Amino acid sequence: MKIRIMATADEAAELVERLRQVVTVVEASEPYPNRRSDNGLVRIYVEVRL
Repeated sequence: MKIRIMATADEAAELVERLRQVVTVVEASEPYPNRRSDNGLVRIYVEVRL
């Protein structure tokens, strides 16, 4: 399953760590700044196995 997380960098990093506690995280990308937006949010792409 692939998941896109859109949040602040700190929130996104925390969510990835919480996901690791309940599912197998296969891969997590580096944070990318959101396009066309200056609100400080980033995107992280996560692949998990249930």
